[in-house]
Amino acid sequence: MGASEQLGDADRLKDYVMMGELGLDGSIQPIRGALPIAIQARRERFKGLIVPEVNAREAGMVNNLLVYGVKHLNDVVEFFKDENSLQPLQVNTREEFLGNQYEFEFDFSDVKGQENIKRALEIAAAGGHNAILIGPPGAGKTMLAKRLPTILPPLSLQEALETTKIHSVAGKLPENASLISKRPFRSPHHTISDVLILK
Repeated sequence: MGASEQLGDADRLKDYVMMGELGLDGSIQPIRGALPIAIQARRERFKGLIVPEVNAREAGMVNNLLVYGVKHLNDVVEFFKDENSLQPLQVNTREEFLGNQYEFEFDFSDVKGQENIKRALEIAAAGGHNAILIGPPGAGKTMLAKRLPTILPPLSLQEALETTKIHSVAGKLPENASLISKRPFRSPHHTISDVLILK
C-alpha cells in the first residue's frame, strides 16, 4: 500500500513496526509475543509500534515507545494519512507492578493443621529448594502447592518482565493483560503426558 501511494507519506513507514494477523475482511487479529516484539522495537530505536488492539496493553508496558492499538486495516491507513487519528497507549508499568504484587487469590494462612508439611514448604520457600508432594487424592497437595507462591519472595521487575515475555510468546496471557507481578503457579492434571507438560 505504501508503494502504491495509498498511505500518503510512505516515508513514515520506516519509523514504525507493524504486527498483526490480517483477516480477509481487513480486521487485525491478535498475535503472540507482543511484549518481546515491543522490547526489540525499542532496542532498534523505532518511533512506534502498531499492534492489534487486544495486544496494545501488553506492548504498552515498554517505556519510550509509542504503541498504537488498531482493530482494522483502515485504522492503519488513516494513521499514516493523519498521525493524530490514533492516540498512543500509555501504561504505568511500575505502578501496576507494585499495585498487583500482593493481591493473591489464595493465601498460605488458609491452611489449617498439617504443621509438618507447612514447615517443610516454608523451609523450601526460604532456601529456594525443590519440594515434591506425594500422597493420596484429597490429602491437600494441590491446595498447599497453590498457596506456596504467597510465601515466596516477590518478583523483581526484571523477573516480572521475563515471566510476562514467556507467557506472551506461549499465548498464555489473558486479554488486556498487564505485567505478571506474582510468581506463576500451574497445576497440570496427574494424567498429563510428558509431551503436554513440555508444551
